[in-house]
Amino acid sequence: MAAVSAAGCLDADGGEDGDGNGGTGVPESGETEPDEIERGGSFTVGLPGAIEAPNPLTASSAYTWSVLELVHQTGVFVEPEAFEVMPWAFTEWDAEEREGRMTIRFSVNDDLRWTDGEAFTVDDALFTYEYYMDREPTRYRAAIDPIESVSEADNGFDVRLELSEAVGTWEVEQLGLHLLPRHVWEGVDDHTAHGSDEPVGLGPGRITRLEPDTAIDVSLDGESPLTRYDWVDEHDLFLAEGPYLDSIRFRVLDDAALHREFVAGNVDAIHDDAFDPGRTGTLEDRDGLDLIDGRADGYGHYTVNMRVTPFDDQAFRQAMRMAMDGPRWVREMARDSAVAGSVVVPPAYEHLRPETAADEPVQQSPDEEAHPALEALRFRGTGDGALDVEAVREFLRSGEVISGRGGTYAGVEYPGSLTDVGETAQTEAAYDYEFGEVRSDVLREAGADAELYVDGQTIEERNEGPLTMLNYPPDERPRVVEFTQEYVGNLRRLGVPIRQEIVTAGVMADRAFLEAEFDVHPMEWSSLSSQGADSLYRLFHSDNAHAADSTFDSFAYNASGYGLEGLAGADEEIDAMRRELDDERRDALVRRVAERLYLEAPTLVRDYPPSRWPVNAGEYAGFMADVPSPGSDGLWKQCLNVHRR
Repeated sequence: MAAVSAAGCLDADGGEDGDGNGGTGVPESGETEPDEIERGGSFTVGLPGAIEAPNPLTASSAYTWSVLELVHQTGVFVEPEAFEVMPWAFTEWDAEEREGRMTIRFSVNDDLRWTDGEAFTVDDALFTYEYYMDREPTRYRAAIDPIESVSEADNGFDVRLELSEAVGTWEVEQLGLHLLPRHVWEGVDDHTAHGSDEPVGLGPGRITRLEPDTAIDVSLDGESPLTRYDWVDEHDLFLAEGPYLDSIRFRVLDDAALHREFVAGNVDAIHDDAFDPGRTGTLEDRDGLDLIDGRADGYGHYTVNMRVTPFDDQAFRQAMRMAMDGPRWVREMARDSAVAGSVVVPPAYEHLRPETAADEPVQQSPDEEAHPALEALRFRGTGDGALDVEAVREFLRSGEVISGRGGTYAGVEYPGSLTDVGETAQTEAAYDYEFGEVRSDVLREAGADAELYVDGQTIEERNEGPLTMLNYPPDERPRVVEFTQEYVGNLRRLGVPIRQEIVTAGVMADRAFLEAEFDVHPMEWSSLSSQGADSLYRLFHSDNAHAADSTFDSFAYNASGYGLEGLAGADEEIDAMRRELDDERRDALVRRVAERLYLEAPTLVRDYPPSRWPVNAGEYAGFMADVPSPGSDGLWKQCLNVHRR
């Protein structure tokens, strides 16, 4: 997962041929044969920001992983169509559950070599698990924690893992670690400080030039055994025997230069998180340039700190969501291309969405309607688009909570839960809310006509100051900055004393995930899991939250504190979901937890960003369409297919 900014998207017609894929030659089964493809050439991808140190144990940004995943590989491959788990560095595996414990066995592909030429062995696989268990890097903690031991296996397998508990998503979690070469890493004591200009991995890519602020060159090995599995040859989306290009070049450019260079033909693709059609205009008249349709695998959000009053109250969190002008984000910021946000499972993973439990369609575009059950917390607007302040104030005064029961709340009819979630733990407001004399300087300056009182006190009296909304510097994420400023304005009009504090993205991450020192912060998640359970565990289980007396000194991604003692949470449901081995039953549990999170609102989902990838389709073909984040999280998989026309 990474915190990245999502841009807008082009008009609905898309590319040259109007289907959003502009004749890019997306391969169909049997349509393109590997021996018909001319190998060679270099493909240039534009990145809007520098990459971090190329260390798979510490890297977090989407830009860094776009490069690293060409080098560092995992044991299994999750194909991006039906999300099936396929052989990759591991060739076969099984698991056995006994009395709540689990044994996993797997075999390694002994035809693989590391990018420095050394052979990949069982010893490397054993070392990888031992190293992760000893170091417990934050990114992999959820997968490592249940593993008690690793050893050589018998019964025809190579490696045996003993787990202290059953993990339903073991194929993705325990077999999904990025593998490490013993001969490189065994002397590295401090995994956080390790970095190399030429990292060694099992992938088809080898970094030949590393200038993180300007350019990164990655050579590609067209003889990689990884793409010679039968399943690759038989898959509708993939071409066997790739990669077909000689190299990928990543150029780091600011937004204006990135789009200018793309239109000029000096960049062949833009990282899809950074694409802004406002900087290119439509591509219909741009010879050879086109867009690849994709599906978002993340969401933009505002997360609240439930350790702070009154964010510990579900009623107040729901009112916060009602004051967020989601329609404006979709209409103005994303140019009618993003989908308005609701639950914490993006539309790319339809099988995990609450609508699926009721056999209802999932909204995939702004032209479609959201299900009424996911409109309960929508923006309360007036006829002229402004916040309906009185409707939200009356919701708070009423003491109501939207708990899963049908009814009419702040003027919006709610049909009740989609997943039979029953009722949330909190069924009425935790505080008495009234609106009275304005005492806060923040609200006086904003011209508010009333101030919120919580059990007879202002928020400033209770908290010794106003609430704080973190925001980015204007040049970092200009659209998020503008929208956040307007959101703060709506909250002030409501009567909530809240100020802004400008911090960089790095400081914001530290405040949210390392220190838990914030009230509200904006951010974007990408690379969420198609299995659902592991992402929900990382983001919303109390295991991954800093308690008030926590001595945990590394990132904990449950910034809201959801599930901590005294706060709303779904630990039991998330634990059951993670232990469930049956896919259908686990998916049903994911849907229920997702809807509970929507109602309990520790995170307020702003939108699902548009996912369309601008490419040079005049000179290159083989792009995969209708996959999650085709030009960012899915970029390295695209590089297995892309070839010169």
